[in-house]
Amino acid sequence: KKRQRLSVQTKIVLLTSLFLIAGGAFLFAFLEREALAASGSVSHRMLAPLFQSITCRTAGFNTVDITALTDATLAVILFLMFFGASPGSCGGGVKTTTLALMAAFTAARIRGRHRVNFFKKSIPHETMTRSISLTLVSLAMIGIVLFMLLLGDSASGHAITGCTKGAFLTYLFETVSAFGTVGLSVGATPELDTWGKFWIIFMMIVGRVGVLAFSYIIVGHGMSKEVEYAEENIMIG
Repeated sequence: KKRQRLSVQTKIVLLTSLFLIAGGAFLFAFLEREALAASGSVSHRMLAPLFQSITCRTAGFNTVDITALTDATLAVILFLMFFGASPGSCGGGVKTTTLALMAAFTAARIRGRHRVNFFKKSIPHETMTRSISLTLVSLAMIGIVLFMLLLGDSASGHAITGCTKGAFLTYLFETVSAFGTVGLSVGATPELDTWGKFWIIFMMIVGRVGVLAFSYIIVGHGMSKEVEYAEENIMIG
């Protein structure tokens, strides 16, 4: 029998997931080393970082107090929640393959190459364009919802009493968690007013449906005739 080889997508998913799990667990253990050492349990110090590294991209369960984590640890969790799970799964985020493609695209451009290659296969330009668009639109939507939450907080004069973090980091964490359909919270969501809860629910719907699919629902995806003009270069960077 001819042995069936793994597809390029499968290899990318496995390697990226392994990198995120191992990297997230290492950073969590390093940043929270004092709190983990105070627990006194060797198994807890080993399993808690690994568990949180996995669950903050998918399930949203927690074995540690999220509100007690340092800002640096929350930044790592934000990164993991944003990229989330892999394509075809029930997890949210922009997916692990998008992270891999963006990293490979950046490396290729720095090295002066025009094609993105993985395992002796070239990735189509259309796929690269969609991955970049997905990342930019996702960041834009998170930024807009974060702004709306901060705007509502300033207009109503409502202060979050159940969280020790600042308003910006608190609302950013809740927004990204909703976008990634993770379920982790620093305790701010229950205290949000109707305006804030509406935006959190909106982000949960977008994260569950998918940014590109949601965009197609709103603006449609029919082919339109494009006008092509003469090219002219502009300076960037």
